[in-house]
Amino acid sequence: MALLPIADGARLLGGHPKTLHHWLQQANVPFITHPTDARIKCVTEEQIQQVAALHSRPLHAPATIGPVKPKGQALHTPEPETGHQQTAQALPTFFSQETESIQRLLGLETRVVTLQEQVAQLALTLLQERERSVEHRITTLEFLMQPFMGQMLNLPVLEVRKEPARPVLQPRPLHPADHLARSRRPPLIEYSAPGLYVIIAKEGEVHLEPDSRAWFDWLATLSSFRFVGPTGRFTAHRGYKQGQQTRFWSASRCVRRHTYKHYLGVTESLTLANLEHTAARLQSDVDAR
Repeated sequence: MALLPIADGARLLGGHPKTLHHWLQQANVPFITHPTDARIKCVTEEQIQQVAALHSRPLHAPATIGPVKPKGQALHTPEPETGHQQTAQALPTFFSQETESIQRLLGLETRVVTLQEQVAQLALTLLQERERSVEHRITTLEFLMQPFMGQMLNLPVLEVRKEPARPVLQPRPLHPADHLARSRRPPLIEYSAPGLYVIIAKEGEVHLEPDSRAWFDWLATLSSFRFVGPTGRFTAHRGYKQGQQTRFWSASRCVRRHTYKHYLGVTESLTLANLEHTAARLQSDVDAR
């Protein structure tokens, strides 16, 4: 059984002798005292291999380092063996640099993933803040319009005079800024008549049968949408996990700087009855506050 001093064992592992000393203590591997000089602490090749396997360290062939000599005893090493010793000292340094580079790359990958998650969270927060602002404006306008709506109901009905037919004007093309504003707004599913809904997206009106296969396929392509039903309204957002969209949805509504939320479920559960039920629950929460 060949014995190696602590310093030679650390060079084989590409580390510092104190590091090797710490690893041996963690693995409950005892030191071995040299049989002729008790001042020298040694380890065997099997112990070095055990520590290397525990810490995934590359290990050069242990035969390139000679056995331990007591202090004060001259070492008579043949000339060819000197070259092997230099190689044994150079290889652990190379492996140590390679391992350090791999660890730096892993650290950079972790930081990139963290930054991606932070960017996605900031984008979601910005979108929610914009929705809160729109909800607050709509609620304020509804509150201000209530007195006028009562006065309008009491107005006498005026006779409507028939106007001569006017030529139909072609709609003007939208300004690029209007196109950009519409493209940024989530699609709208709005109640128009009993049992009928209108779907408005950035490309125009979408004709879909609610609760059909095409309905769920279209919802699977969205990250958010607005719903206005007969008893309430909300904005639906898809969840995020580790920077990736999930199949789970939640509904939220902001009224007077307070946000009300309810869980909607996965994409396949976004039926028209579920959306109307959630809108009614959110409206009851707003009324109860």
